[in-house]
Amino acid sequence: MPEPISKDRTTLAEGSESQTSETRGLLPVPEFDEKRLQLQLEDAPGVSSQADRRGTKGKLTAGFRGLKEAIRGDSSFYAHAYRGVMIVIIAAVLQVNVWSWCLLILGGAMVLLAELCHSAVDTLARAIGDPDEPRLTIAREIAAAGVLVVAFTSGAVTTLVLTTQLIQLFGWR
Repeated sequence: MPEPISKDRTTLAEGSESQTSETRGLLPVPEFDEKRLQLQLEDAPGVSSQADRRGTKGKLTAGFRGLKEAIRGDSSFYAHAYRGVMIVIIAAVLQVNVWSWCLLILGGAMVLLAELCHSAVDTLARAIGDPDEPRLTIAREIAAAGVLVVAFTSGAVTTLVLTTQLIQLFGWR
């Protein structure tokens, strides 16, 4: 585990004059060695830039398996599913039109996509090492922020669609 940088001063990377700068709590970034990466890629069997060669059935199977793992591993899916069912029931009772259904379905799908991305980042952070390591914590929090943004946006669209339909039903316009 890298040693934490003091919040006072640190020296810059090799090759530059021994200058100092304020770190302001920034985490160190490891130096990038392109030659080392090239050697690693040359030695790694099966690593290529070609697309996945699985067939449609293999890709669908992997997708459903990933969805199952994400749902099993994250309780947020149950909360989103509950809210989604409630929205579908309310929209059906209010008899929303086709375009409104499209907006509601798109909003729900975007929330689920954001949750899947968050689950993937969280799973990777746990697989890499200590998920409470500062850089991994930041990555997990950024993924959670993505879910938050999409959920609030979807909520605003849902509120707008259902409120508009309710106003039209009662003739308050």
